[in-house]
Amino acid sequence: MMTTEPMMMLAEAFMLKRMAITKKLATMRIIEDVFDEFCDPDSGKKIPVKQYLLRGLSGVAVQVISYGAGVSAILVPDKSGKKDHVTLGFDNLQGYQQFGYQGSSIGRHANRICKGKFAIDGKCYQLSINNNENHLHGGKRGWDKHIWESCVVDDSVVFSRLSPDGEEGYPGNVLAQVKYTLDDEGGLRIDFEAMTTQATPINMTNHCFFNLAGHAAGQNGLFEHVVKINADHFTPVAEDLIPTGELATVEDTGFDFQNPVTFGEALPKVPGGGIDHNFCLRQKHRGELELAATFQHPPSGRVLEVYTTEPGVQIYTSNFLPKEKGEMVGREGASYTYQGAFCCEPQNFPDALNQANFPSDVYRPGKSYQHSMMYKFKVEK
Repeated sequence: MMTTEPMMMLAEAFMLKRMAITKKLATMRIIEDVFDEFCDPDSGKKIPVKQYLLRGLSGVAVQVISYGAGVSAILVPDKSGKKDHVTLGFDNLQGYQQFGYQGSSIGRHANRICKGKFAIDGKCYQLSINNNENHLHGGKRGWDKHIWESCVVDDSVVFSRLSPDGEEGYPGNVLAQVKYTLDDEGGLRIDFEAMTTQATPINMTNHCFFNLAGHAAGQNGLFEHVVKINADHFTPVAEDLIPTGELATVEDTGFDFQNPVTFGEALPKVPGGGIDHNFCLRQKHRGELELAATFQHPPSGRVLEVYTTEPGVQIYTSNFLPKEKGEMVGREGASYTYQGAFCCEPQNFPDALNQANFPSDVYRPGKSYQHSMMYKFKVEK
């Protein structure tokens, strides 16, 4: 338990902020339940995994859980009114533990950091290595693998967690918060906030795996998606998927989604046949919620718009999901396989800590990290 004065000041700041608005235990819009039980590897204690169901007038329903402060389900109607899950997910906690990042809140730092090394103010740090020779999504036990404290505040579900100094090699105690709010127009807003006691990198995102054709539709469903991304540049990567530092134009490449194109048309033009790259958004003002990408599935009529205040989005076409059926079994016995879903992860550029021309993601005491994003669902007849 952290008892240092800086940590107490951080906790007090969050507490005062939370007390400024009225807390409600549960409303008709949010239903609280228990999803499963988690055995903490540090203490050996069994902890209930809380589950919250958010509902709006649009027909969209979202379930979030305290394990990884994650999205465990999103139900969206199609043009005939039939609802289906549009994210990959599992019926119990074991699936989320076995197959990482599914719908989770990612931190302390999303994406890859080369060799897990960086320097701040001349001091070098070594993070845990969990992706070949690199650091990925916060390390061996990132924020996605912890139970977060939770509560309902007005029409939102709020998760919070204290990340201690030295966790996975990161400097500083960090108090983080993730707030989920579902509006009546089908928009799921996610607000990330964090405060630190030392200079430290922070780069948070959500990691939902989407298939608007339905969670079990597989690669055929993915290829039907029509995609448009508000980006004219991307960050090329080396073989280990670490950015080279170049900001390259998307024109005349398989990464050009400036005009609508299907995944089925684009992926054969991409080296390796799959996307796991950061796109540099054409933002008017960083810090304002702006449209980053649109995904349409014409057969079902479902549409997903992704908004963010951050400068980039990582597009990932599930290239590391198993190629054989039955190796990854999801909710309702569905088999999830190679390129059976896509991720659109708003965030800062990967490995920005080691790329001088990328936007900085180092935060210091007195300057809170804030990132807002939204998944907005629509149905076109």
